[in-house]
Amino acid sequence: MTTTPSRTPTVADGTAAGTGTARLLAGIAAPLGLVLFALATLVVPYSTSGSSKEIAADIATHQGITELSVWLWTVGTVMFLPGLVGIGLLAAARSARLGLWGSVLFGTGLLAITATPSLDTVALGAFDKGVSQDTMVKVADGTNALAVVNAPLFYFIAAHVVGAILLGVALLRGRVIPAWAAWLLIVSMPLNVVGYAGGLRPLTVVSFLMPAVAFGYAGLALARRGTGWARVTA
Repeated sequence: MTTTPSRTPTVADGTAAGTGTARLLAGIAAPLGLVLFALATLVVPYSTSGSSKEIAADIATHQGITELSVWLWTVGTVMFLPGLVGIGLLAAARSARLGLWGSVLFGTGLLAITATPSLDTVALGAFDKGVSQDTMVKVADGTNALAVVNAPLFYFIAAHVVGAILLGVALLRGRVIPAWAAWLLIVSMPLNVVGYAGGLRPLTVVSFLMPAVAFGYAGLALARRGTGWARVTA
């Protein structure tokens, strides 16, 4: 009688060609994306708690800075999401449910907010074509009143807060990063909401730099040792 060879799971060691480079890039991308978010928040010319009229006036006066902020946010998103996948796998390998739900909520929350219209970009295009500030204010108020904008916005607020907390707890329980760095991630996004809603720019900037530290440590672990996920070999 013959038997089928069993398939034995082994820990991925990253020896495959390109794997080490991919780990390194993912480890760098996530914290760097958060730093770009912080820079975008730092340079944006208006207060996030301002009225549509105040924001439109500030954008009209500082169009170059507004465009720079939009570019920083866009590049930051492109970098952060792939990095989040790697660090999410790292966290899930230590705490499966927390790591998975944390990374999924954090990532989909960010995707949800990027799916809504960027009024900064709309305003830049409108002012470039000679549209008046009063008209732009009406467009902004009308857009902000739409359910198709508010639903993703509310999901983003809840998802990125809960996601960061779950991901931080997963990294803390798995002892992937120092406990103090994990706590920076856990408390960062609640502070982000407070900073954004209250127009507290320094707090909002710091709230992006806090998880950047945590993701930097996690990225270092990812680059050195991989995610820790097991693969099946014949």
